[in-house]
Amino acid sequence: MFVTVLVLNGLWIWNDYLLPLLLLGSNGEVRTIPLAVQGFIGSFVKQWNLIMVSTLLAMLPIIILYIFAQKYIVRGMVEGAVK
Repeated sequence: MFVTVLVLNGLWIWNDYLLPLLLLGSNGEVRTIPLAVQGFIGSFVKQWNLIMVSTLLAMLPIIILYIFAQKYIVRGMVEGAVK
């Protein structure tokens, strides 16, 4: 169950957008992955190739973590559902 909480909390932190936007600003040198992906979206032009590649790269660590911890995640979710 601990691994499930760890993975779900990690996903929440990994995908956080609002707090880094408020703390770092939208035009800072330091950016998180969601802020960098949003940087490819302009007012008139959207660079879809860069958006898709950066989104894929942002998802890879989470997908790899899920593949290796799938057994523990499912077990933790099932244990939490049974009274």
